[in-house]
Amino acid sequence: MPNHDVHIRAGAVAGGSYALYMGYGQPVWHVVAETAGGIVGGIAGGIVPDRIGTPSSPWHRAEAHSVALTGFAGRVVSQQLPSWQAALRSQADHYAAMRAQSSFPLQQFFLWLAECACRFLAGTIVGVLAGYASHLVLDALTPMSLPLICRSNFGLMLH
Repeated sequence: MPNHDVHIRAGAVAGGSYALYMGYGQPVWHVVAETAGGIVGGIAGGIVPDRIGTPSSPWHRAEAHSVALTGFAGRVVSQQLPSWQAALRSQADHYAAMRAQSSFPLQQFFLWLAECACRFLAGTIVGVLAGYASHLVLDALTPMSLPLICRSNFGLMLH
């Protein structure tokens, strides 16, 4: 079974890579901010399945590792990603425009922070999805594999 450190590293790579891909075509610093967010989101996504169903639990690899449940949820979330990212990027552009019009250094600084946070979050949301997927791929390659649906109270697991 892949250990915690493997899931963290794989999640970071998957999240950062997917955020980089999704940010393609933007100005360089926007892509850097989103990629950084993707790395952090990938780490979170890479460990969250084991936080939902801890490896020491007899119900490990239940709903959080179910191919059907996570596949359905991943599909729904991935369809929403472009609109979520567009909204965050639009808000970041709004903060950038406000910053350009401001003549107060402290206000400019806080608007810059808000802009960076929006761009970082635009990468984080895709990073979480990629990190979660990397966790499932790694666990699927183990002898225990992944349940198709989930474990029931009677120990049933469909493969």
